[in-house]
Amino acid sequence: MKRILFLAVMAVMTLAASAQSTTVDASTGATVQQHDPFIGKKFIDLEEPDQNGKMHKLSEYVGNGQWVLIDCWASWCPPCRAEMPFVVATYNKYHKKGFNIVGLSFDQKKKAWLDAIKELNMPWIHLSDLKGWKTVAARVYNVEGIPACFLVDPKGIIVARDLRGPQLETKLREIFGQ
Repeated sequence: MKRILFLAVMAVMTLAASAQSTTVDASTGATVQQHDPFIGKKFIDLEEPDQNGKMHKLSEYVGNGQWVLIDCWASWCPPCRAEMPFVVATYNKYHKKGFNIVGLSFDQKKKAWLDAIKELNMPWIHLSDLKGWKTVAARVYNVEGIPACFLVDPKGIIVARDLRGPQLETKLREIFGQ
């Protein structure tokens, strides 16, 4: 039943993504949403606490020679949870090749956030100010819906946005090979 629900959610998300106006950047191969002000620009730094309350800047992890997915999500978000098996599998496949993820949570309840990280087997860096939709990440990256993500190259340039499931895998295969 979970698998059927998961596949149904992914089909709806794929249809929604295909309805958007997108192009492919010939130089990078990235799927680009037209008029997206972030694509081709340097990532914007922000600071939020980790699971233990220690403050971290995004720049500690992004723009330092690795490909990084900035992943905006929340424990209470069904599409986020449905997307997570793809994200985890992609992380596991490409992490040793130079791919990392920084999760920026839109949660308000710390226990729910921490429980979801454990339950969904998400071994990467997680940051959250626990302000829900008022999180600094929503303002800085103009996130109006989740899940949302930004793929950032090793120099800190955002090359793609909102790659879902197989799209993320395809892009990373182009970058890293099989």
